[in-house]
Amino acid sequence: MVPVYVYRREDGSTFELQQRMTEDSLVRCPTTGQRVERVLQPFAPRFKGTGFYSTDHRKPKPEEQPKRAGGE
Repeated sequence: MVPVYVYRREDGSTFELQQRMTEDSLVRCPTTGQRVERVLQPFAPRFKGTGFYSTDHRKPKPEEQPKRAGGE
């Protein structure tokens, strides 16, 4: 899987580009020739499987029966 990077042009517009992590970041926009800078994006991990989602909860423990007085 190749990551998608977001770049911002001098005029404030942005574009996305698929690049390998080993490639150097762009200096100029390939379509307009404007200077660009890479925009850092927040990392959003995607967990697969059970136990990772906020809707997943542990199974509730069975409630303990209250102890009766008198040793019964």
